[in-house]
Amino acid sequence: MKIITVANIKGGTSKSTTAIHLAMALSKKGKTLAVDMDPQADLSDFFFPDEPVEFFDSGNTLTVLNAETTIAESVKKSNGVDVLPSIIELSDLSYLASKDFSMVPRLRNVLQKTDYKYIVIDTPGSGSAENITSYLPASIILIPVTPSKWAVRTVAQVLKKIEEAERFDDAGKKKSVYILPSQWGSSQKQTDLLEKLNSIRSLKILDPIPKNEGIKDRTETGKPLQEGTGPWKSFEALADKLK
Repeated sequence: MKIITVANIKGGTSKSTTAIHLAMALSKKGKTLAVDMDPQADLSDFFFPDEPVEFFDSGNTLTVLNAETTIAESVKKSNGVDVLPSIIELSDLSYLASKDFSMVPRLRNVLQKTDYKYIVIDTPGSGSAENITSYLPASIILIPVTPSKWAVRTVAQVLKKIEEAERFDDAGKKKSVYILPSQWGSSQKQTDLLEKLNSIRSLKILDPIPKNEGIKDRTETGKPLQEGTGPWKSFEALADKLK
């Protein structure tokens, strides 16, 4: 089993887009679960664009964390991927976990008992309990970064959060961390920024996901990427790297 958590404390860095299309690419290689730990539920909306919010009430990440439902009772299937959806009430997790800390490691514990070959976890853009809960199960943490002046500092902050999560991990296992340049163009400014990231020897930098309006448009309309196209090949290559 390989568990990949897609994380960045900054919003607008293509976390959900990356999690969605990575999960779909991995599903071609083995049984895959996509877990939505973001209360905004963009990943859930992608896979179930026509379903009302009540569709998710019977089983979701929060009911699993509350031990009200099992993973098997909560997953929904779409496009060859099993999906554990989110709900807006997941935003209460920090408060709930302060009352019952056993909620924080519960996701790790229940995921480890499943038979999935790949699990991809989408996370919110904050340093919240949702993120710590999402970091704990991970064997790989994938940090998408967009070409902004805050990219390097943002990565540093995420690495701090990962270290905090590792202190909670009684297994004591270090996580593999990869940086994924996302929405990357070919301007000189973006080329220079990519060189700056690559110059930080402690970071593992993956090949960029190029800026492409097709990725954005299809994600927003709940449509999978067309196999064989440039965008699909980018995520297929990412899946091959991380599998």
